[in-house]
Amino acid sequence: MAPYPFLATSIYNGEKCVGSYKLFQKKKFRNTKTLTRHKAKKEPYETILIVCEDSKSSPNYFNEIIRHFRLSTANVIVIPSRGSAPISVVEHSIEMAKTKELIDHVVCVLDRDDHESYARAIAKLQHHKPKRNDKSKPIYKAITSTPCFEIWLLLHFCYTTKSYCASGKKSAAENLISDLLKKLPSYNKSNTQWFCIVINELKTAIKHAKRLQEHNDKTDSTNPATNMHELIENLINLKNQS
Repeated sequence: MAPYPFLATSIYNGEKCVGSYKLFQKKKFRNTKTLTRHKAKKEPYETILIVCEDSKSSPNYFNEIIRHFRLSTANVIVIPSRGSAPISVVEHSIEMAKTKELIDHVVCVLDRDDHESYARAIAKLQHHKPKRNDKSKPIYKAITSTPCFEIWLLLHFCYTTKSYCASGKKSAAENLISDLLKKLPSYNKSNTQWFCIVINELKTAIKHAKRLQEHNDKTDSTNPATNMHELIENLINLKNQS
């Protein structure tokens, strides 16, 4: 069979060929219009570039947040970094702001874990000054989690001040994920089937994260820790800022 039916019928009926071809062109035109119509439109609220250390769990989570709260992907842009080290995330963020126009805020999502470059990355972000020729001169912010992003997910289900460290053959992050799986068995870095579960507990996560932050401020503790709630609250309220 020919790949396009109207080509096969053209051998026997020239008029049918012409009619089928016109119908094909109309459908093609409609499909092109549909694709154009679905292209993200920039809204009047601020533009935020979120650069993630990993390429799966946190980008998937933020993209689901964007869909859930119906934010424009032209305003909230989520990308993975070229490298997983914190310094790579910061450097990639700075490079993006140099070349991409109209970015108001750049958020670097970092895991503290055992990364050698963590302190150096934070310092670079704090002291960075955009140059005159940079296309965007955004406000930079670090969103950090200790030991990793999954502490934010765990806070959706329980409040904890339990420190996570490496033990045996398991890293601190692996020990944390083991605890998370007890609360969220469907969790998998590669997909978002678990998002519909955690979104229902978002208010709980924000409350627990604030409580943990207050605890850490009083006790000088840094493990566990996260300021992810600051970014999430900003995204939720983004439309109201226009």
